Amino acid sequence: MIEPAEFVSPSTDDSAHLSNLRSLVQRVMADGKISREEAKQLRTALFADGQLTPDELDVVRKAMREYLGDEPLEFDWD
Repeated sequence: MIEPAEFVSPSTDDSAHLSNLRSLVQRVMADGKISREEAKQLRTALFADGQLTPDELDVVRKAMREYLGDEPLEFDWD
């Protein structure tokens, strides 16, 4: 029996990727700001496979919200 895509469990690679992505976001958010280099690192990780998935966006959004709460994201472009 074939399950619909939305009910298929993520592969081990997907789970590892999402875990690594969450760790990256936590490192980036440690000071509450995102530098140009950190933004580049996030883009590279998010588009490593050529696509941006809802799961990836969810991981980033939740991890950032943990650090920011309701505060706006600050960018350190200097």
